[in-house]
Amino acid sequence: MSLEQRIQELLPEMAVNQKKLAHFFLENMDLVALLPIKEVATRAGVSEATVVRFGQALGYKGYKELKTEVSTALQHQLSPTERYEHAVAKRSQSSDMLHLVADNVSANIQETVNAIDDAVFTSVVDAIIKARRVNIIGLELSSHFAALFTFLLKLYAYDAQRLSPEHMKFKEQVAYLDSEDLLIAFSFSPYSRETVEAMAFAQERGITTVAFTDNKAAPMLHHANHCIQIKTDNIMFSNAMGAITVVINAIISELNFRDQERTRRALRIIEENIKDERYFIF
Repeated sequence: MSLEQRIQELLPEMAVNQKKLAHFFLENMDLVALLPIKEVATRAGVSEATVVRFGQALGYKGYKELKTEVSTALQHQLSPTERYEHAVAKRSQSSDMLHLVADNVSANIQETVNAIDDAVFTSVVDAIIKARRVNIIGLELSSHFAALFTFLLKLYAYDAQRLSPEHMKFKEQVAYLDSEDLLIAFSFSPYSRETVEAMAFAQERGITTVAFTDNKAAPMLHHANHCIQIKTDNIMFSNAMGAITVVINAIISELNFRDQERTRRALRIIEENIKDERYFIF
């Protein structure tokens, strides 16, 4: 249920001042995302305490958490240009871009960590260990995460490959996989049709699938045996990458601790290779 739907559902039961505030929110959601609590209270004609109680009635700890939700909901509805204008307005409230971006990434990481179910995380690790070969797909920004995950798996001696759409579509390459293989897809809004179709085809063929995506309504969810949702909200249009890299690193680390003999074997090879002065400088 969206924030607007929750407000409308609770509206009939609200006190007079809260109803006044609810109408202000519904009509000025874009303004609320930018205004401090004092300004919201003044414009709605209520007290600051009413604003706080309003947020608590909706299930938030206070106005700050409610405002964050409003901002997130608004950004999902905006076009790239509108999101940029929203970011410009937000930027005017802070001269410190580094901390603004860092706070955004920190919030993404914390919400992602809190939302991931331990059993789902374990099931993804189990699927990787069990697979004959790990095949990873992703387009545009997601292609970089597919490449990173492939590199790290290969580094620790897993049979992993990133499928490239350069010569064949993902769906055509999935046709060569079998039931012992694993297909992992990175897919974040806006979602690539080619990636979703490849996952759907893999599911039809009985191939185990894992999805890394950002939304409970993402089309990828219908075609994944295991799914980890990662928050990628950004002050700009593109997806923020911090939480994605944290999840990748956590999975690799868990594999290292779970599959210790493979890790030790890989580390011995790494230690031998880095001694080669043709490739590394110390």
